[in-house]
Amino acid sequence: MKRIVIDASVVLKWYLDDEDNCRPALSLLERYVSQELDIIAPSLLGYEVINGLAIAKKRGRIRADKLQMAVQGFMDLEISQKHISSFYPKVIHFYNIYNLSAYDASYLALADEESIPLITADERLYNTVKKDLQWIKRV
Repeated sequence: MKRIVIDASVVLKWYLDDEDNCRPALSLLERYVSQELDIIAPSLLGYEVINGLAIAKKRGRIRADKLQMAVQGFMDLEISQKHISSFYPKVIHFYNIYNLSAYDASYLALADEESIPLITADERLYNTVKKDLQWIKRV
């Protein structure tokens, strides 16, 4: 089974109706649910997803009732999340080389550690590293 790392930008496309080009992200979700794809992420994924949805609510992009359902739906997926303790040296490495946040560097570090692709919808992150890291893909 193919394995990938995803970041919060992909997950948010699953729950925010006003996001552009959601189909590729939703396809990843469908493949995960049908057990055709294994998804992993750093343990910060849940915090980033909840924060992103909460900010979307403040901006009027999602109603309060849908926010609650989205968070519960995300939690019910039980995406495997890896604790940073097993790959933090690589987090620091990517943080230093690309001048990224530790959050963004964590997704890169996990993908590198597992030797699997990172899928992102974060254009800034993708554009920062795409020349050097062929295993980063954008939805």
